[in-house]
Amino acid sequence: MKNKKLSGIVLLICLSLSVLFLSFSSGCAKRGTVEPDYSAEVAEKVLVAINKSDYDSISNYFNAEFKDSFKKLIDPETQKTYATDKDAFVNTVCKPLMDKIGEYQQGTLKFNRTLTEKGYNSVFYTAKYSKETKGDVSIQLVFKDENGKMLVAGLWFDSPTLKQ
Repeated sequence: MKNKKLSGIVLLICLSLSVLFLSFSSGCAKRGTVEPDYSAEVAEKVLVAINKSDYDSISNYFNAEFKDSFKKLIDPETQKTYATDKDAFVNTVCKPLMDKIGEYQQGTLKFNRTLTEKGYNSVFYTAKYSKETKGDVSIQLVFKDENGKMLVAGLWFDSPTLKQ
């Protein structure tokens, strides 16, 4: 009788610890496998605009915080901040991507997953680029709801060539 009671208590403790571990390890992040209806069109437009260094056609998809972050970047040639968010975007995003991995190959954008955390929705894609010979390029667009409109609040690229 004592062994059954002890076994029951040990089992209860193990189950409780498992539930606590799962609760804390999942955090507040929510992962998803359904592509949000707003993201693919914006992603495609952003990638095509980067090919053309055409900031003006996509700047309305960026939130103010994201635009302001460009103005804080330092121009390596002048050692000063860029005069405009457009100059910063072209020189720190468009040109380096074109130099290293080439042009985005239109129509190759493939949804991967989502991650929602702290009011931000990250949407992950893969795509092909003209100079990236070692595989697909991973792209993360971070969206934030601003007055009912999902705006880009962050943009990241990753590939074997970009890691070099």
